[in-house]
Amino acid sequence: MPTDALTHGARLRTAGKSPAKSRKLRVGIASSHIRDHSVWLANIKGLVHHLDKAQFDIYLYKLGRSSDEETARAKRAVAHFEDRPKSLAEWVRAISEANLDALIYPEVGMEELTIQLASLRLAPVQAATWGHPETTGLPTIDLYLSADAFEPTGAQDHYREQLVRLPNLGIFVEPLAPSFELPHLLSLGLPGDEPLLLCPGTPFKYSPMHDNVWASIAKGLHQEKAGRLVFFRGRSESVDRLLEQRLRRAFDRERADFDARVCIIEALDRPQFFGLMQQSALMLDTLEFSGFNTVLQAAECGLPVLAYEGKFMRGRLGSGIMRRMGLPELVASTGEAFIQMAVQLAFNPLRRDQLRQKIADQRNILFRDIEPVRALERCLVEVIAQSRGVRLS
Repeated sequence: MPTDALTHGARLRTAGKSPAKSRKLRVGIASSHIRDHSVWLANIKGLVHHLDKAQFDIYLYKLGRSSDEETARAKRAVAHFEDRPKSLAEWVRAISEANLDALIYPEVGMEELTIQLASLRLAPVQAATWGHPETTGLPTIDLYLSADAFEPTGAQDHYREQLVRLPNLGIFVEPLAPSFELPHLLSLGLPGDEPLLLCPGTPFKYSPMHDNVWASIAKGLHQEKAGRLVFFRGRSESVDRLLEQRLRRAFDRERADFDARVCIIEALDRPQFFGLMQQSALMLDTLEFSGFNTVLQAAECGLPVLAYEGKFMRGRLGSGIMRRMGLPELVASTGEAFIQMAVQLAFNPLRRDQLRQKIADQRNILFRDIEPVRALERCLVEVIAQSRGVRLS
């Protein structure tokens, strides 16, 4: 890790009493998503289970109310687990009294309580990471933990915090390895004899700026008289309705038949979604607001993902995964290239089979990568020492 990514001690301020030098370093993690959730799976779980317990005590703060088996396993894995406070003041007291050396917020921007806490100085070193893939903009957050695979040249300019580019994908993540359940395509309203191009992004990730891209892909499919774009309904009927209305207008402008080339289906449970990926031709990334867990799941299934490489980290998660597997041929950097590549791959089953084999050969590189965790440990040791005014030899 470049030294200049860590030398920002002048910006750090101490909080509370100086910890005893003999004890382990106390690292807090505060999140509303200590459960089977995309933020837990990508940004938290690997730290909870693989930070060096001989060097660090983890204090896990579960801000949300939902719990499941992942919550129970997390509780058993850490030195301290807290989920009792009900109010902001109670949370501030609980975190402050722990006398943490560092506090990590896996996402800042998804929940009101998280933003309120992150706006305060509760530990001498405070960091955020990309569960919400934007700079926090907060003077109380010192570090932004990202990854070499996701950041372009000059990315520090995109952050209020000091950017830390952890190696590779920047995380330790396990394959889900779920049971597969092949859904009956006709019962979902999907054809069984046409290429299915999955568009599984949460509806709010589809920007109006890119509606023409989906319409142009559909127009290309229509010329071959086959192929469906498959979108998924989200949690908000109004957002679902707005997206469909926008897409229909874009399709009308492109003279593309929406009803012939688009299917919008209900969200599936994990076994059925993995089964649908097994029956699909291609997954299409969301432009400028990429999906990470979904793209990783596609790689686990061997499903080729056409990724779009945006300007900012939030639009480079899928492309980072593809490049990490040595598949730059599945990365588009313009809307025109994305459209052309999507249509070409939809009707080239031989090429898709070649890509599936390459993914099967390379996907293990994505999982159980301990290097980012070790790099983060070194980062934390250094910045905590800096916050105490200690120079490391």
